[in-house]
Amino acid sequence: YRATACCPCQRKPREPGKKMNEVLVVDNLEFEVRRSPRRKTLGLTVDRAGELVVHSPETASEAELHKWVERKLLWVHQKLLRKEVHSGGVHRLEMVSGESIAYLGQNYRLKIVKDQATPLQFDGQWFLLREDDRLDAPRHFQAWYQEAGAEWLDERVRFWEPKVGKVASKIVVSELGFRWGSCGKNSVLHFNWRLLQLPVFLVDYVVAHELVHLHERNHTPTFWQILGRVLPDWKERKDALSHRSAEMLWCTDSDKANTRIEE
Repeated sequence: YRATACCPCQRKPREPGKKMNEVLVVDNLEFEVRRSPRRKTLGLTVDRAGELVVHSPETASEAELHKWVERKLLWVHQKLLRKEVHSGGVHRLEMVSGESIAYLGQNYRLKIVKDQATPLQFDGQWFLLREDDRLDAPRHFQAWYQEAGAEWLDERVRFWEPKVGKVASKIVVSELGFRWGSCGKNSVLHFNWRLLQLPVFLVDYVVAHELVHLHERNHTPTFWQILGRVLPDWKERKDALSHRSAEMLWCTDSDKANTRIEE
């Protein structure tokens, strides 16, 4: 499930009058296709404005390009997120005592402490960040959410499996850029660590959504019918997710900023 339609990421519109000869649409993202008779391999670029460009041999078919780009979507979302972070368009921690941090829909305060055994701890009331680790706080928060989320999300998935009628083989909590979740190969479900900031009823929407993908890979009418049977109020939850995403902590490692891949 992709969060680009319900997150603070807004790519700049194409300049008026700028011609785009061929467009490939994958997962509601537009990619400009630039073909060259001299090119032998496929490439993908996220430019400074956030525009997406596929570099292709002249003979590659649309189906081939679509399939290749689908495999690169996680990379694309990660790069779009990093660009948004760099531009200041997303919420980032101030790293000062009193900063509000969300966990499962509840807001907790950050407290900077002089000394403790680990860089970041949560005591049920406060997030405690060691003063010497403030500069590296985004990485520590991500690691904490991933560790806390792995067991908790596994329980939520197991709760929803009998209702959906499908079983996930594995649950992975990781960095997914602007994607809330993804249904991978061999029934492996991937979830964004940022989900742990959301209220449980919104996390459940993403969990149910990904489990339904084990029935139907694409967002076909059948997919939405199954989701509607499992979660009758899915539209309301989806809308609520759109509004809450602007409040999310979208911190990420902006040093990993390669914006071009070749294959």
